[in-house]
Amino acid sequence: MKIRAVLTDLDGTLLEPDGRLCAEARGALARLTAAGVPVLPVTSKTAAEVAWLLAELGLTGPAGFENGAGVLEQDGQVRLLAAALPVETLRRVADALRAATGAPVRTIEELADAELAALTGLGGDELGRARRRQATLPLVVDAGWDEPLRAAAPPEVLLVRGNRFLHLQGRHAKADVVPALLGAAPGDGVVVACGDAPNDVELLRSGDVAVIVPSARGADPVLGAAVPAARVAPAPHGRGWALAMQALLDESGR
Repeated sequence: MKIRAVLTDLDGTLLEPDGRLCAEARGALARLTAAGVPVLPVTSKTAAEVAWLLAELGLTGPAGFENGAGVLEQDGQVRLLAAALPVETLRRVADALRAATGAPVRTIEELADAELAALTGLGGDELGRARRRQATLPLVVDAGWDEPLRAAAPPEVLLVRGNRFLHLQGRHAKADVVPALLGAAPGDGVVVACGDAPNDVELLRSGDVAVIVPSARGADPVLGAAVPAARVAPAPHGRGWALAMQALLDESGR
C-alpha cells in the first residue's frame, strides 16, 4: 500500500491537548518525511498559527486553516474560500444567537488571556496568533446548547463542534480544502485522513484510509458513527497518531 499523503487535524490529533508535539509523533513525522510522504495539516487553527507550526514541525505545507475557510499556500500566501464569512459578520450572528436563545455564549474574543490559556494550553505569542481569526469565531458554550443554537442560526452559517469550542463559521468544512492540498502531492497511492473531533467528519471521509485518534476518554462516538470503516489509533493524541502512522508505513514497506 503506497501512501500519497497524510491529511491531519492538529489539536488533539497530531498535537497533545496542550499544543505540544510528543517525541513519538516527532519520530513518525521524520519517518514520513524520509519516505517522501507529505503531511498536510487541516485544522481549526488560524493561518498565523499554522504558519508558525509548519516551521516548528519542519513541514512545507500547504495547509487548511479555520475549518476549511482557506488555504495557506507553500509560499505563505493566504487564500480564503468563497464560502468563508468575515469575522465582523460572525460577531453579529453570535450576538443575535445569544439574544434569540438565551444561551450563555462567549466568543473567543470575549475571553481573557488567562481563560483562553487555561482552555487551550497556549501562552505568550501563541495566544495572539490564536486570536487572529479571519473567518471563524469559536464559541464557549456547553454542548447542550448546540442544537438550540443551530436551530436559531441563519442559513448562511454553520455551528461545528470541535474538541474545545463550538465554531461559528460560513458553510465550509475541512474537506473543502482537500483538493487544493492534494494538488501539491501529485502521484498515486492512498490518502490518509486523521482527526479526533466532530469537525473532522468530512475530512475523514475525504481520505481513502481514515484514522480516528482518541482522547484519554476514548474515540469520539460521533466520528465512529459517521465513519464506521475508520481505523482507531491505539493510544490517545499524538502518541496514538504516531503509532497509526508507523503501522501504515510498515504496511507500505517504507
